[in-house]
Amino acid sequence: MVRTGPVTFDRAVALLRRNCVDEGLKASSAYYNQVWARDSFISFLGANLLADDPLLECAKRNVLTFAKTASPLGQIANFYDLSADAPEYGYSGSTDSSSWYVIGLASLFSATRDRSLLRKPLDVAGKTYRWLRHQDANNTWLIDSPQGADWMDAAIQRTGKTLYNNTLFLIATRCIDWLLSESGGRMESPYRLDFGSLLQRFNDVFLPDDLSPDRLRGYWPRLALTLKDGRLTGFHARHYLHYVSFYRMDTRFDTFSNVLCVLSGLSEAKTSLAILASARSKGLTRPYPSRVLDPPYRSEGAGFDRTFDSVLPPQHQSGPYSYHNGGVWPFVGGAHVAALYLMGVEGADRELESLSKGNAVFRPGETTGFNEWIHGKTGEALGQYGQSWSAGMFLAAAFASKGKHLLGFLR
Repeated sequence: MVRTGPVTFDRAVALLRRNCVDEGLKASSAYYNQVWARDSFISFLGANLLADDPLLECAKRNVLTFAKTASPLGQIANFYDLSADAPEYGYSGSTDSSSWYVIGLASLFSATRDRSLLRKPLDVAGKTYRWLRHQDANNTWLIDSPQGADWMDAAIQRTGKTLYNNTLFLIATRCIDWLLSESGGRMESPYRLDFGSLLQRFNDVFLPDDLSPDRLRGYWPRLALTLKDGRLTGFHARHYLHYVSFYRMDTRFDTFSNVLCVLSGLSEAKTSLAILASARSKGLTRPYPSRVLDPPYRSEGAGFDRTFDSVLPPQHQSGPYSYHNGGVWPFVGGAHVAALYLMGVEGADRELESLSKGNAVFRPGETTGFNEWIHGKTGEALGQYGQSWSAGMFLAAAFASKGKHLLGFLR
């Protein structure tokens, strides 16, 4: 049975309320009995727009829980394990959770103007941002992350300067600047960065143009030589690079990171429209919004570990159009649809309806929907159901259709 429109909206709100626990927002009503930093803060980007008192209280508990997980150096835990009553930092660490804490705090403050958030939670955010600055391994201002240190944590081997973690870092930079301005505080040198210069470096690395090698010579001469040698032949800057690592540059289309650039205003209007046009030309909203990586990896290599993939449970295997390797993730679809509305792209209403239908694809024997992921070709629900971020980002897309945007406080 497929439910669409307002019924899905109401079911999304009900699911989020059910997934609230004392520690914050649980990842799902099935399988994941943890409060994950990325899942929860992404969910609240949409849920905070609702101005629902129980959910805003849950969002505040979520912030306070992760504030307590900050390591002595400032890193935020990957998730809080409800069964063990303890934080977990991941097999190879979690880079994105720290950025998501800063972004989540800014989103909640924007929704509530609760000045208690500008005390201890903001103190933690400042320490967390300093931890992020120390993830710059080659003095370029952009941060590095090890394999598996973000939400694509299985067979996809992205590492080094990843678009995803640097997009989050730039958004977190804007968030911490805004929060500190609201509190009357400041970020001390050398942690404080000039945002315009940081954005130029981000563009030189992930969206290089003809002048980028000349600028790169001043702070990353080896990459400047690589670009001069024509290693990106055929890349026409219609979207941002997937990642830049030790000896490789991956040009695949990372849907979530690209639409986050649109939603946050990191990309200029011309680039934003090119990104969305590129996604449309690739058919990334079919069978539902949105497939998360294009083209999928099809063989073993530096970017994909087939041996590791083969030992994972089926719902976490990344064959072509499955899981992280080109599967449909409805939470990414919510961000994608919100970006279409933000940029006034024709067909956004149609994609919102498709997203609603995708969130109502049920696994055999369940009627909750809001699945974790859906096969990118067959449309079969293969992940776990009752996912908070699928519900939260559906709300974000629905609010975008009314002109209310999940990162509007940054624009």
